[in-house]
Amino acid sequence: MSILDNQLAKNSLSNAYIFEGKNDQYTKDFALDFARKVFENYGIDDELSTNPDLYVIDKDVIDIGTIRDMLKNIYLRPNNGKIKIYIIHRANNMRLEGANAMLKSLEDLKDYVMIIFTSKNADQLLPTIRSRCQIISLNYEDESLDIDKESLYRILVDTYRGNIDSFYKNRDFLNSFKEDRNQLIDASLDLFRKLIEKEYGNRANLDANSLYLLDKFGEVSLDSMEKIILMLEDVKRANKVNINFDLAIEHIFFTLFREGKGNDGSRYQI
Repeated sequence: MSILDNQLAKNSLSNAYIFEGKNDQYTKDFALDFARKVFENYGIDDELSTNPDLYVIDKDVIDIGTIRDMLKNIYLRPNNGKIKIYIIHRANNMRLEGANAMLKSLEDLKDYVMIIFTSKNADQLLPTIRSRCQIISLNYEDESLDIDKESLYRILVDTYRGNIDSFYKNRDFLNSFKEDRNQLIDASLDLFRKLIEKEYGNRANLDANSLYLLDKFGEVSLDSMEKIILMLEDVKRANKVNINFDLAIEHIFFTLFREGKGNDGSRYQI
């Protein structure tokens, strides 16, 4: 269980977080997904896009006026009567005067308020803001694999959940590993081994980043995962005799599509 999952389970959430990670879009998605889980934990299942108690700031320049508008809103009680969540994406874009104004509110947040800052590096925020937040690092890179694992994982999830178009739309990305195909296969194997660890091992061994993406698969049977792993290992062995790359990739993703489609007929796209 990750730190955040543990806090949700124990109702011991902080009032202020900083989520730091090198990929802006991933960090924002992670913050939104966490906000959804927090609302659900309070018994609130409104769609995020229409939830009046979710306030998102995502601007290239976050000026004092934007922060003042947010701080005025903080003093209004939530529509749901329980919690309001504010996400300040790329919080390092706050002007100094805005950051100082935010600091004063962080010192005395209402119980019904949660603020989430996102940034590529928490050190880009004022030390006085950092000291009042719990910092969650979303460092998703695996130095042993020179591959954008976040992008690969999303294509694998999409395909497994029945969206085969994701495979076709991302052929350029997949083809970029034509000369180093084992990187692609090893990263895919790593995903499904982690999935087994999540479902049948110890979730505590996995970081919050991995759990966030792995949860997108939904329920996956052990039999299905073992079939996929065996298939990937077979393809990796076949690569030693220079099997056609395009055929190998199609075999991987169509096997994944069939396993997922048979396991869950719904359609889902991240």
